[in-house]
Amino acid sequence: MAGNAIGLGNFLRFPTQAAENGGGAFMIPYFIAFILIGIPIMWMEWGMGRYGGSRGHGTTPSIFNLFWKSPVSRTLGVIGLWIPLVVTIYYIYIESWTLGYACTFFSEAIQLLIPGRLQMPLST
Repeated sequence: MAGNAIGLGNFLRFPTQAAENGGGAFMIPYFIAFILIGIPIMWMEWGMGRYGGSRGHGTTPSIFNLFWKSPVSRTLGVIGLWIPLVVTIYYIYIESWTLGYACTFFSEAIQLLIPGRLQMPLST
């Protein structure tokens, strides 16, 4: 889930930020962080899922309990279930705004194509 959240932010904001502030200079710390932080986190998530799945545990609380036998581990695992849920809700909210804007745009564009209607540009 971390890869999805970080990847979307990079996809939407990073190219614009880099272009506005000088371009290539931002690529050096980006690749350093990617290699030193991003790839190890991806390997860790993959390894935890493989380890827990091979022992019949498919949920985050169970996998955390495999690594650390404590009641706190299950609580951290439950938090690991809630964070992706909240991120997904947030993404759906953003997508609903995008869909609303797209529907508004297309409904105005279709009305401009109807014969006999006053034709005016979409933006002035």
